[in-house]
Amino acid sequence: MKAKVLKNICALSAIFLTSGIFSIVQARQYNVYTPATYKQVEIVQSPKNANIQGEAIELLVDYSGSMDKWIEIAKDTLVYILPKIPDTSAVALRVFGEGASLTSFTYVDACKASRLAVYFKKNNESKLIKALEDARIGGATPIEFALRETVNKDLKGVTILTKDNQKAPVQLKKIILVTDGGESCGGDPCAYIKSIIKSHSDLQIDVVQLGSDNALRCLPTATGGTFYKVDGSRQKFETAFEDAFNVPRGTVSSGKQGLQTLPSSNVKIKYEQPAKNNTQPAVQIQTSSPKRGYKFIQF
Repeated sequence: MKAKVLKNICALSAIFLTSGIFSIVQARQYNVYTPATYKQVEIVQSPKNANIQGEAIELLVDYSGSMDKWIEIAKDTLVYILPKIPDTSAVALRVFGEGASLTSFTYVDACKASRLAVYFKKNNESKLIKALEDARIGGATPIEFALRETVNKDLKGVTILTKDNQKAPVQLKKIILVTDGGESCGGDPCAYIKSIIKSHSDLQIDVVQLGSDNALRCLPTATGGTFYKVDGSRQKFETAFEDAFNVPRGTVSSGKQGLQTLPSSNVKIKYEQPAKNNTQPAVQIQTSSPKRGYKFIQF
């Protein structure tokens, strides 16, 4: 009898140990933090306040299953772009959809897979690249949830200052959303942004859309951003990133070649401006970097 009881106790202990380990792994993957994981996982928490002299840019990156190739290109591209943005501007990174392809986790967990990987800081390209490398490709695409986390947590305490440390009259907080698909968790990113834009006039969203989906065009339309539609080319993806971060065209190619001056870009882009009175939009071919304000750009 004693042997049987001891055997049962050992079996239960093994179950609890396995369950604890599983919970820690789940917490690591899905940003669901338990008391145990607070001791074992390095958690990036948003400071209550952040003062930035320049522009606050949050890179919001889709880590769903089909993004693997593009994440690698993004890392290679940002190495050359980030050092060229103004020293006063600060960049943050949030990832979403991370690890959601693992069958051991529920659909609800996958649709809350969004975490702040790097908070706003200037000259932090090495941390950003490392965070992109450390994040794991998943499956689901919870875009509305990720946008809510970005607006309500990451950007909430950010204040843009002038050069003399006074509050800037125009507070520009920009999100650069990179994805190859649309919402897959039942959310409505368009409705969410339209519902908050009156109280968040400082918000601008650029979307780098990989593939044929146009569903997220509503985000830059509502916020005065730019919709970059990229159909597969690495060079076009690099050019979209250069425009989104507002650095000169050719920054990446010149960096790779070790050039001191930038070569002229041969990438042509098509602008689709919102037309008045619902008439057909005007189309023009450009080779220079676009001005700010809503535009639709198809490479």
